[in-house]
Amino acid sequence: MIYHLYQRSITYKGKKIKAWYYWYYDDAGKQIRKTCGIHGPCTLKREAQAFIEKLPDPDKIKKAITFNQFCEHMFDDNSPYLIKRKNKGIDYKPQTLYQHRLYLGKFLAQFGTLEVNELQVFDIDNWLLTLDLSNSVKNSIITVIKEIYSELYVYHLIPQIPLIQMYKRNDTKLKGILTQREIKYLFPDDYNELLKIWHTKGSSEIDTYMFATMIFLIISTGMRNCEARAIFYNQLVQRDALLINAMIDSEDERTNVLKKGDVGNKKWRVVILPEKTARMLDNLIQMNTSNLSDYIFTYKGEPMTTDYLRNHFRRVLMNNNIDWKKRNIGIHSLRFTYDTMMKPEISGNDLRLMIGHVSPQMTDYYDRSQALEHLPALLLNKSKIDSIFN
Repeated sequence: MIYHLYQRSITYKGKKIKAWYYWYYDDAGKQIRKTCGIHGPCTLKREAQAFIEKLPDPDKIKKAITFNQFCEHMFDDNSPYLIKRKNKGIDYKPQTLYQHRLYLGKFLAQFGTLEVNELQVFDIDNWLLTLDLSNSVKNSIITVIKEIYSELYVYHLIPQIPLIQMYKRNDTKLKGILTQREIKYLFPDDYNELLKIWHTKGSSEIDTYMFATMIFLIISTGMRNCEARAIFYNQLVQRDALLINAMIDSEDERTNVLKKGDVGNKKWRVVILPEKTARMLDNLIQMNTSNLSDYIFTYKGEPMTTDYLRNHFRRVLMNNNIDWKKRNIGIHSLRFTYDTMMKPEISGNDLRLMIGHVSPQMTDYYDRSQALEHLPALLLNKSKIDSIFN
């Protein structure tokens, strides 16, 4: 037997329990001991047995192993590698796993039959140069390759992890922003003029007004589009303040953990609404009383998708002689626009608090009460915000 089970007494959450472990000898003859638990101690022998049966057999992992043999199933559901990563607190999202499997497939199609110690870095570099893919995708492939090599190193199949240089992103053109004059033109106070500007073929009156309101909300608060798409009515903590405590993730699921956050630090924050934004939201809520959804912004009864948001926004800009392509203006440009306009007006700390930029001085938000603690101080900026966006 390669792996050997044994039981030992430990203290867990203040109690004495018996947990299962396993040991084996590494290539150097050193005895290695590890736990059979994934999220905590393993107390049942049958679970411990099932755990070690999923572990790779060291006798089958020799120097002559090929990439196909070593990593073909690396990102399969419940693979030993994914179980180990999860045990270390790294849990891949379904979309990430899908992409990893796709990039692993490309790598193995080219190099799968090679032995793991045969492949050279220049072979990988030359292969990547032949691919008709963006630098961003090539970097994602390199990330997967680095994971493979890290695992090879763990099993002493390579003497060191090779250095594979990442590509410079080829979409580094600065995001364009809207000018204050363009903002005033695109969002007139007159209701009918606003509808005329934001209407696109096939859109109803409520859809048109809802979309215009959503875009103005984003540009006048600096929130991310994934946060705006997730807004529930109960996030309006008062008429001119909005708690940002949710977003729509890459799987189109609503989550209460914001970008760069985690379960322990969700990155919640509060933003101040200019009077014009609050007024537009008031009108929308009155118009949309038949909406049974918790979401403020919907299309055909569902939260707006990124594609719908982007395509509608582009059509509106082109209809109003704003060349979004030439100026590189997208939905995320609205966040840049807000940041640019507010920098001269309010303190850097207040701006970071509202826009959600990470900094050493920025307070981390763990729950609703802590996020709202900053509301009174941020409201002191209300008149300056109104002067820009009204």
